[in-house]
Amino acid sequence: MDTIDVSDNGQLLTMLKRIENFANEAAKRKGQIVYDLPPAPIVIPEPYAPCTLPAQDLKPITISKMRLETHHRGSKVQLRVLTPPDRINAVMVIVEDEEETAILLQTYQQPQEELVPCAEAFIPNRICIIKEPFLKQTIDGPYSLRVDHPSDIIWLDENDQRIPAKWRNIKNRIPNSSQGHREQGNTCVTNKDWAAAHRLLIHTAKTPDEEQRAYLNRSLTNFKLNRPAKALQDAARGHDPEAPNDRALFRESRALYELGRFEECVNKLQVLKNAFPDNEVAELELQRVHLRIYEQKTGRYDFKEMYEQAQATPPLIDCATYSCPVEIRKSPGRGNGLFTTRDVKAGELLLCEKAFSYCYIDLKNPGTRANVLMNLFTKKMTVGGSAYLLPQIVQKLYHDPQSIPMFQELSHGKHKKLSVFESDGLPVVDSFMVEKIISINAFGSPRTSRGFFNDTLVAAKNPSRDTKDIIDMKETLFSTSGIWLLASRINHSCSGNCRRSFIGDMQIIRATQDVAAGTELLFFYHPPNALELYEEVQKKLQPWDFVCDCEMCKERKKTPASVLERREECYKDLMDHTRDLTNFDAAKANRLQRGVEKTYNGKPAKKVRMELAEVYAALGSRYRVDNKPAESGKMIIKALEALGYIIIASLPGDSRPRLEVKHWGMAEHYVPWLFLQLTVAYYVNNPQLYQKARYCAQVSYSMIVGEGASIWDVFTDW
Repeated sequence: MDTIDVSDNGQLLTMLKRIENFANEAAKRKGQIVYDLPPAPIVIPEPYAPCTLPAQDLKPITISKMRLETHHRGSKVQLRVLTPPDRINAVMVIVEDEEETAILLQTYQQPQEELVPCAEAFIPNRICIIKEPFLKQTIDGPYSLRVDHPSDIIWLDENDQRIPAKWRNIKNRIPNSSQGHREQGNTCVTNKDWAAAHRLLIHTAKTPDEEQRAYLNRSLTNFKLNRPAKALQDAARGHDPEAPNDRALFRESRALYELGRFEECVNKLQVLKNAFPDNEVAELELQRVHLRIYEQKTGRYDFKEMYEQAQATPPLIDCATYSCPVEIRKSPGRGNGLFTTRDVKAGELLLCEKAFSYCYIDLKNPGTRANVLMNLFTKKMTVGGSAYLLPQIVQKLYHDPQSIPMFQELSHGKHKKLSVFESDGLPVVDSFMVEKIISINAFGSPRTSRGFFNDTLVAAKNPSRDTKDIIDMKETLFSTSGIWLLASRINHSCSGNCRRSFIGDMQIIRATQDVAAGTELLFFYHPPNALELYEEVQKKLQPWDFVCDCEMCKERKKTPASVLERREECYKDLMDHTRDLTNFDAAKANRLQRGVEKTYNGKPAKKVRMELAEVYAALGSRYRVDNKPAESGKMIIKALEALGYIIIASLPGDSRPRLEVKHWGMAEHYVPWLFLQLTVAYYVNNPQLYQKARYCAQVSYSMIVGEGASIWDVFTDW
């Protein structure tokens, strides 16, 4: 009654119609699982250095004296937490300074919520010091203090004399007695509330016995919080060599194991066994550590067991790093590189490395929300694991400062390295340096390369799947990201002499050709594709700030555009024609084949010609389907030669059977399939070459997936 009816208003009717259409479209999706949840953007501002000065050398400043978009160098501000925290892509909380000026505090690169709830650090009435505070305007409008470096914030204990008198006796603060902390901490340990236990157990006890127990308990919390270096320190503090403690010795050994210090771990377990002969766990742990040392020295792994472990989420593999055939050296014009220490054969294991840091993201699963890392300074955006790697590595370095110099040795562009690693007794970590190193050195990876290889194989057999489908599949499967300190040293070449693969967080590098001692290892940063232009390849490599001058790129650069156009036209026509199951015309195929061949000049030996290789492979497959083994074998051999192989191979039925790879070329995904095609061609007419072709297939398969034993599980029909 007496309401204003605007049902006939044209503008509002248009709006209503739009809303109605949206509601109808939404209704059509009722019951569907959502796969495209919007990503959370993580914005990286212009880099700035962390504070390296101790707090005592900084001058106090209040919020009212700060200037917008300014880093207040040489200053510090004391803040009191007013509200419980909230977390989106930063931990946000309202704080006030000594003048009672309230402001939003945004802290980035904090531990994962599942590991350390933000409410455990940002407790109302807790006091902190922000070193060299940065006042800014947020994207949404309000003002805030932004902290990007974890070392720029210092949390004060309740009894710290730096706390202003007006804040010392505020109600609802944590009990400040050592006994109160210890009792609460022990309760949290019992309840497996590791973050709370760690916060409470930081406060030392009054007696030596109480202190020893507190360190032992805190060692356990550090271990559960993925801080093995801190766990080792606390376990050592909680251990009296004159009165051995089995818990302390065991926790030291476990921390050493997680740090990859296996020889020291064995020694510690031997001390544990000698002091406590009835300790059965020590014997089991010794067996496990000896297996890691065996892997480390020999490079022999139980790949079947690794695949079983890779089924877990996240796929973290319990194995050691093997790196005996390689070492880091200076590479002229390239910085550091990875070089062979001895002669190696094609297919030989060069490196099997445990990730320094690894973040598994499965975009195939519904509900997965992949963060987007947006760098306002470089304009680069990445999605998936690399966005989660940033806080993970920052926290890892913060809690294991001994790893900072090693991490900073990775390529970091023009970003200036820190020369100071400690301030106020705490590690100094430059989160922007970490972000830069991740952007240059992180690897995208599938759960396993074998799984990706198998999925690619299935997709290739499906005529309805085009190249875009396979590329989209790759982007989904390679959303996981990690840092491998040794593998990151390998420089780029489009063809290369080695290839990487993955089983969970283990990166496997195998030689793709015979490599002499002292040779620099090279692999592609982006896989080369058929019909790629020189400019396209160089654009992909821009983040690394170099121009590739490999033989493939030289060939791309000097080929005229008109020739490339003819090549593309003949290539696409021929590839489409070989898929025609009913109207295949061999004469037309031969004509198109010659058309592609004529776009290349010079001798083909050791040269990679990807379009030709794919054309020959497609024709070889087609002739096999048409039951023409001689023609099929000829095309398969040509395909291998077009990938840079020098191969002596008899055609099926030849009276002088011979199959020998003189020089291995590019290890493309379809190379094992090419050799298996030869097994079919040889099976009837040259059975003595059948096993040789199978062996070559297995070697090439190992280059691609990391191991050769599972080839017959993938190629079950061969």
